Formats: sequence, C-alpha cells, structure tokens
Amino acid sequence: MKNIFDAGWQDWIEININRNCDIIGMYDILLEHDFCPILIKKRLKLTDQDIQQSKKTPKKSTTNDKAQTKLLQQATEIIEAEDRVFLPSAEKIDTDDKLELFKIDNFLNPHECIELVSIIRDNLRGSTTTNESVNFKNFRTSKTCDLSLIKHPLVNDIDRRICNALGFDSSYSEGIQAQWYDVDEEFKPHTDYFEPNSKEFEDHARVRGQRTWTFMIFLNNTLEGGATQFTRVGKAFSPKRGTALIWNSLTPEGRENIDSMHWGMPVEDGFKVIITKWFRLKGKGKCFIKEPNEYIPAYTDEGFLKARLPEALYKKIYDFYQANENMAINEHVEGFITSKEKQAPSELIHLTEDLKKEIHQVLQPLVEAWIGHYLKPSYVFGIRRYRNGAILKEHRDRGKTHVASVIINIAQLVRQPWPLVIEDHNYRKHHLLLTPGDMVFYEGAKLTHGRPIAFDGDEFCNVFVHYQLT
Repeated sequence: MKNIFDAGWQDWIEININRNCDIIGMYDILLEHDFCPILIKKRLKLTDQDIQQSKKTPKKSTTNDKAQTKLLQQATEIIEAEDRVFLPSAEKIDTDDKLELFKIDNFLNPHECIELVSIIRDNLRGSTTTNESVNFKNFRTSKTCDLSLIKHPLVNDIDRRICNALGFDSSYSEGIQAQWYDVDEEFKPHTDYFEPNSKEFEDHARVRGQRTWTFMIFLNNTLEGGATQFTRVGKAFSPKRGTALIWNSLTPEGRENIDSMHWGMPVEDGFKVIITKWFRLKGKGKCFIKEPNEYIPAYTDEGFLKARLPEALYKKIYDFYQANENMAINEHVEGFITSKEKQAPSELIHLTEDLKKEIHQVLQPLVEAWIGHYLKPSYVFGIRRYRNGAILKEHRDRGKTHVASVIINIAQLVRQPWPLVIEDHNYRKHHLLLTPGDMVFYEGAKLTHGRPIAFDGDEFCNVFVHYQLT
C-alpha cells in the first residue's frame, strides 16, 4: 500500500479539486490505485461520515458515472506519463528502479556557465560537511561558494529556472551553492539526505524536513577525472558544461534511499566547477506548481525559431491590411490583453476564408519540417492590431489545438521596440524582436509567452496561426 503521493498524483488531485470534481469519486480512484485510505482521507479532507453517507446515497443519474470515468482516464494518463511528470525535457537514466535519476544536456548555455565560473572564483571558501568528526576528515576537499548570498541577477534567474524545471515552489528549496575542485580534490561517496535519528538530522532537518531532490549542473568540461559516480547503481557522468543531473534522495514511499550514494571523484587534470540546489519536504503552501501543459513533450530543441515569411504571402497579407484597416473592431479580452490607456488595447481585422486557407497551405509544411510531425490546421486568427499601452499577459495556449503556432508581424509604428518574451524548454526567458515580414514558430501550448512591457507606439499588427498534431 502506497503511503505517499508522488508529484504526478499530487497534481492530478489538485487539478480535479479545482475543477470541483466529485471528491468521493476521487477517493474511490485513489483506493483502486492502492493508496492508503488514511492518506487519501487526509488529503481530500474527508471524514468517515462523508464516506459512509456517500455509500448510502443512491445514484440519481449517469452523470456521476461519466465524471468517474473521466477522472479515471485522467488518472491513467498520469500513470502512463509518470516517466516525464517531473522533467518532461529530461532523459531518464535506467537504474533498474533503484533510483530516480535524470539528465538534461545544455540546461545552461556556455555564456551562463562562463559568467557563473567567474562569480564563483571570486567568492570561495573551504568546503564543509554536516559531520566534521575525525572519521570524516578530508572527506570533502573542495572549495565552496554560497551563490545564493551574492544576489546576482543570473544566479536568481537560474534559481527560478531550476525550481520551475522540477515544478517545486522555491520555499521548498535551499539556496544555490557552488563547489570548485582542483587536481586531487574530491567528495568521497556520500548521500545528500540527513541520517535519520542523528544529530545532523536534528540540526538540519527537524524544521525544514528531509532533503528530497538534488539538482546539480556541471559548469565546465574537466580535462580528466572529476566524474560524478552513483556507486550503487553503476552510473558515472563526466563533467560536461551545461549538463544537469537530477536525482531523488528518497524512495517513492518517502524513505531515505541509500542507492542515491554518489562520489565526486578526484580531478586528475584541470578543474571542475558545479552548482547544486537541494530541495526539502517542508515549505510554504502548495509544493508542486507545474501546470498541466508543462507535461506536453518538447518537440524541438529550444521551442521556437525566428524566420522570414515568404515574400509573396507577406505582400498579400499586407495589401489586405492596407485595404481593410478601417474595418477593425475593438477586442475586449479581460485580464489577457490590458492597457492603462482609455482606448481598447487591441483591435481585430477579420481575414477572408481564402486568405486563411492560403496562409495554412504556405506555412503548414514549414512548421511540420520545424517540429518534425505532421500537423492539422487549427486556426488562423485575424490581424490583431495592438494600440499604445497594450500589455499581453504571459501565458500558455490551449493544449490540444496550439501545439505548434506561428506569429507573423504585418506592420508596426513604434517609438520603442516591443519584444515578445518567451521561455524555452529550460525556462530561460528570451526577448524576440519582430519586424514586418518576420515570423516566429513556437510551441505555444507548452511555453509561456507574452508581451509584459507596455507597448509604446501607434500600432503593432500580428497574425496568429495554430496547428495540432494529427
């Protein structure tokens, strides 16, 4: 019997509570999947009387049956997707189910790694362990940098990205720390969790709870040696700049996992620099903060691509705009497109069906080549004309119909450039500037995007094109 909900089930519970789904139906499904009844009742805030009363109440219609079926389907989807619930963009390392271990290549880019190495080198101290007894002397011979105390913008942003990648609220984490290893320096085989019923547990885990996940990133390519070896599962990883290793120090049942034992092996030539962030069982409020669309697989390396619209199609859309710009109607998308100005923040000019069809005919093979899948057209949105002061809220698009999308800039009269802010698959924010005739392909259902800076200009005209998988 399971005594802990993993993050996938936590998310399923939260989603369906927010949807006002039948709580007793959720209780029955969780029982079917072998969760402890006491655990379920506590999480769903049910009493024994609630459950008994539900059993006595006859069903009046098939509505609850349909809701129950839908809930069960959603639960099944989560079970089938367990390998990617935490880290959809990561590679799961095979450990014969002994250890939850993942790898993400290029989580940090070379520029970020180099800047971090520079910051770390100027802020080093001798490394310590939570057990400084004689038996553990020289157990860890590296140097440490308390990056989280420096309050550097890059460090703060990477901290945010690590939390988002795992899907945990930052209050359930420790500050980022860096380690620097020179030749012959190492961290002998150890676990990251605090030993239960020990002084180190009382000193370090009684208040904030046990350590759970570790998120470690290599910042350089070490010439020789310095691998991180998981000694009990037979896996070793040589330092590769930008690569992240992520593992859970606890079992799925929430117990300390000795198979998380790992060794920062001695550097033989050159040096090694890593950053580490640890997570805890206790924090403030909701722990798991991933949105459902974050479970969508990543189909491209970065998630977006800037290009030029074929000239003939651009001219046709632009000429249509010139001929019909007086036909614009005000848009009112409450809480989505806003402005402090008195006028409506955006207007819409409808396209003809023939022009919509031509846009799809031209763009569909280009988008398919980019994303690597056959697609089915969903929508071509008309020409949206943003007005001065407009703000487009950062958001994710609809899950099924907006898997692959295109923004085309048709015309603009600006006093200041107006960037599209979009996150890539590693939660790095990019500011893209489009000029008339530019377009950007993007995975709109998965990645947050928007224009959070108020528009400074007279008009900014875009066409939006959306596709779903076949």
